[in-house]
Amino acid sequence: MDEFLNSKENNGESPETVITETQTEETQDEALPQQSEEQPAELETEAVTETAIPDEEPFVYNPVQYSTVNPVEDYKPMSKGLKVFALLMALVILLTGSCITGYFIGKNSVKTLGGGKVSVNLSSRPKDTDELTEAQVYEKVNKSIVGIVIYNSEGLGSQASGIVYSDSGYIITNDHIYSEVPSAKFKIYAYDGKEYDAEYVAGDVISDLAVLKIAPNKLEPAEFGNSDEIFHGEHVVAVGRPSDATDNSSITRGIISAVSRRVQNTSSYSARLIQTDSAINPGSSGGALVNMYGQVIGVTSSKLASVEYDAVGYAIPTTTMKRIADELISKGRVETRAKLGITYTAIDSVTAEINGYDYVGLYIASVSEDSDLYGKAEEGDVITHINGIAVTSDEVVLDIIEQSAAGDKITVTIVTEDGKTKTVEAVLKANVSESSYTTESAQNKLPGNSGGNGSGSGNGGIFDFPEGE
Repeated sequence: MDEFLNSKENNGESPETVITETQTEETQDEALPQQSEEQPAELETEAVTETAIPDEEPFVYNPVQYSTVNPVEDYKPMSKGLKVFALLMALVILLTGSCITGYFIGKNSVKTLGGGKVSVNLSSRPKDTDELTEAQVYEKVNKSIVGIVIYNSEGLGSQASGIVYSDSGYIITNDHIYSEVPSAKFKIYAYDGKEYDAEYVAGDVISDLAVLKIAPNKLEPAEFGNSDEIFHGEHVVAVGRPSDATDNSSITRGIISAVSRRVQNTSSYSARLIQTDSAINPGSSGGALVNMYGQVIGVTSSKLASVEYDAVGYAIPTTTMKRIADELISKGRVETRAKLGITYTAIDSVTAEINGYDYVGLYIASVSEDSDLYGKAEEGDVITHINGIAVTSDEVVLDIIEQSAAGDKITVTIVTEDGKTKTVEAVLKANVSESSYTTESAQNKLPGNSGGNGSGSGNGGIFDFPEGE
């Protein structure tokens, strides 16, 4: 090594020159860090030389520079009170998040037992057969009427009636019966006093129908008649459990006052129902309106009983019941019901004459973005015809939509604000509703889900097809 350095010195090159040339020629190696001033020049020269000729000498490691870390002497641990406060705050945040999450899960994610199959036919009125007496009708239908006790672990409860729909264990009742009982459970009481546990299958707010289920082949299903065959003045009886769901069913007699009256059955929906003067009292909801051949022709509801008039009650026709119940059982919800998706004000002939309107029909107040009329009709337009039928009242349009299914096409004749007439085609959208059934706790449950007693014809006002106001 000395010989190598001496040869360089003999050529007139200083050690510093050697370092510079080494850094330039060895481009793949990084420059060595500078040495301390106390280091001898011989050591520095030796380090540079070893870098220039790595194969001849072992690599020399530079000393590690570090600073001494002294512990913090004034550190004080968190006080016990502060720890408790932090723990309480964490619990409050966790509890709040759980309540919010539970509310939405309970309200919007109720599991149903949809997916079942059932085959129930509506029987025609018997021909050349005498009507039964009230006692005979009661004897025939009583085995198919049940009492329902609705309860939960928080102590809330109510009572209602039900009709055995099929031998597979399905029971028809009203959707509103559990609206004030979150996470409801159900006990079924049969005609012979036997008790059964029932499961919630599905429900529908719009039709006020619901389905429960017990074990198959436990109870005898009712015979259901075709409600399209009923007539004004026909004698009927109502059978249910108005006083005590665990007691025997009672029977009241009356007539059919109206075969198809449009009634506002919720705060935002109207439907055609059977009107009767048979007494339908609290607890009778979900019971049966029966003709004098022992055929169930309607599902009674005390919620729909008129509070403005005496001896006015309503029942959901079996034609509506079958369509809704079969879909609740098979799909867990109603998916085929149709809607047009507008809000409107009805203009009849009297309204038109009083206000000086040129047209009779439906004044469009708004068109929802999910409606097929969006972009085809605007606020201020008037619908004068649906499928070529003159719109003399909103009932004309409601009837057409209720007889249609989601995906059906209708033609709509519109008069615009500037007086021009046009006819457009619109595809009806699905009107899928929720049930009153919820798994949220009673403390988080919002008020007003049960609604009040429905009444009125559904005429006038602003309605959302076909949901109403």
